[in-house]
Amino acid sequence: MATAGMTITGQYLDRLENPPIGVFQQQVTQSVATGVWSVLTFDTEITDPYGGHSTVTNTSRYTCQLAGWYRVTGRAAFNANATGSRGARVHLNGSFIIGAANLCGAGTLAGLVEVSHVLLLAVGDYVEIAGGQNSGGALSTQFANEGASMMYVQRIHA
Repeated sequence: MATAGMTITGQYLDRLENPPIGVFQQQVTQSVATGVWSVLTFDTEITDPYGGHSTVTNTSRYTCQLAGWYRVTGRAAFNANATGSRGARVHLNGSFIIGAANLCGAGTLAGLVEVSHVLLLAVGDYVEIAGGQNSGGALSTQFANEGASMMYVQRIHA
């Protein structure tokens, strides 16, 4: 945050004009066991100008590079299965956030579940999207047509 008498650097101005944003997608399916929440891994970066995500190490995480308020949105996309429910939730530093989950029933269509939450992040905090299902057996995430698991992270306020 700028204060009286502070020298405004080019880097500071750039971060004001171009706040951190990250969009990540899963292009390789992931098996999710029944009855548990599994953090989703993201192998593709659509945009990540501040380098908060890696496609090599901890691929489920977006690590905060600039403190502030962030909108974290995620989608868990599962293959079609008529049994059980599907869900998505937001995790902060490895723990789920109360009130940051969404569940839906299954059906013959693939299960697409989205969740969104606003969080105050410090530098080094990390967020993840977890997917869950209870079909009675392992169920894979989907990458076809409009179905892809994704994570969106956007700094919305200092």
